Amino acid sequence: MSESAPQRPSVRLRLLQTGLATLQVAQRVVMDAQLHLRHRIAFGHKLEARPDDVFIATYPKAGTTLMQMIVHQLRGDGSMDIPHIHAVVPWLDLEILGDYLDRLAALPSPRVFKTHFLHRYLPAGARAIYIVRDVRDVYVSGYHHLCLILGRKVRPEAFARQFRHGQLYRGNWFEHLESWWPHRHDPNVLFLTYEGILADLAGTVRRVADFCGLPLDEAAMPRILERCSVEFMRRHDDKFDPRLQQIDGGIASFIRQGKAGTWREVLAEKDRERLEGEARALAARLGGGGEDPFAYLLGG
Repeated sequence: MSESAPQRPSVRLRLLQTGLATLQVAQRVVMDAQLHLRHRIAFGHKLEARPDDVFIATYPKAGTTLMQMIVHQLRGDGSMDIPHIHAVVPWLDLEILGDYLDRLAALPSPRVFKTHFLHRYLPAGARAIYIVRDVRDVYVSGYHHLCLILGRKVRPEAFARQFRHGQLYRGNWFEHLESWWPHRHDPNVLFLTYEGILADLAGTVRRVADFCGLPLDEAAMPRILERCSVEFMRRHDDKFDPRLQQIDGGIASFIRQGKAGTWREVLAEKDRERLEGEARALAARLGGGGEDPFAYLLGG
């Protein structure tokens, strides 16, 4: 018996799906407008930007926590006697959305903030450390992160759809990089790659110290490198985990592998092909080409 052709969704179902997709786009536009207004209110009227402020700007899962730790180690003795890394390098996005601006205003200089926002949301002329990571690794790490936050396994197909349409992190990886790319050579932007950070952690520490105007005692370098290692940070996972409590003991810790290229072991072929196709399109839009778009996008 020959197999019957798969049934197409009914017209009514397709209309409902189209309506839902349209609503999600409209919702995102409204939320983006709300964020823009909150930022203008914060930095235009409530929160005074300081000349020595520094913003660690990344797409999620691109090395944000590691850079927070590097800065924390540079600004003193790097003690882990802290409630959480966000207590010393606050997550600007949540602080603004929660209207905790008095808390930010009371922080001593130099203030360093973590943010996942696009370039246009930061104060004009702000100093920023931007980190880009291979989208294939971001995709894999993002999937595990969502499972961690929800406390359950997520269907890979659902994650792929949300990642593609930018429903997880205020836009997708491609939009985020495109917003920062024109500024990668600006004197007030330190453009780094996650892969480069891992390949030369000591050199990165020196570049960050110089960019932020922080003194670096070379005698402290062994301590800084040790505490910025995956092994050390995993032992202090509670200082980095964004959850208030562990929902499912079977879900891995927040600090995972901290490696580059692990997508080769786990990324499904269809997801890899889609991400690589979008990366080629982005590289072409930004003026690059060649067989490997990541050599261009991660080369800066």
